[in-house]
Amino acid sequence: MRGGWPILLAVGTNTTGENELPTTTSQTAITTGITNSDFADERELRKLAYRYARMIDRRDWDEIPKVFAENACLSGPGYSMNGHGELSAGLQKIELYSATLHCIHNQIATIDGPHATGELYCVANHLYEKDGVPFKMDMGIRYEDRYERGPDGWRIVERLLNLIWQQDLPLEMSAGSPG
Repeated sequence: MRGGWPILLAVGTNTTGENELPTTTSQTAITTGITNSDFADERELRKLAYRYARMIDRRDWDEIPKVFAENACLSGPGYSMNGHGELSAGLQKIELYSATLHCIHNQIATIDGPHATGELYCVANHLYEKDGVPFKMDMGIRYEDRYERGPDGWRIVERLLNLIWQQDLPLEMSAGSPG
């Protein structure tokens, strides 16, 4: 056993008779049952998560059809939006903040043909002013998603925003360096 990968032992041996680890995606696929298509779908779902974050942070509402299916539902604590029209109107409320930054973290998906479910983590930063004082509200979010792949690629069909934690504090800015 090499490197603690017993599933890979059957892949092959080199000229000295030692076990070799796979060197190509197709060798890995043969060993694990994962296909190149699975890797491509996972990559596209990851890109979809990044596209969502960029759309929100840039306030690029024309991207909604490239992120959400036509009748998609986005819901969270105290809200639910259905379809592109409601999504557009509801998501634009984020413009109350002077800036946002949605950072996508762990993502896992289970793919079944043109359907998939997934979960991803996000830390979302929101900048705003209250009584002339800059504030930063941070949110720890876990999205639970359903996706569908159509002729134009993967889209979010359903997204549930689970708010795990939230912190809202004055933003301290300093022109000088510490020390």
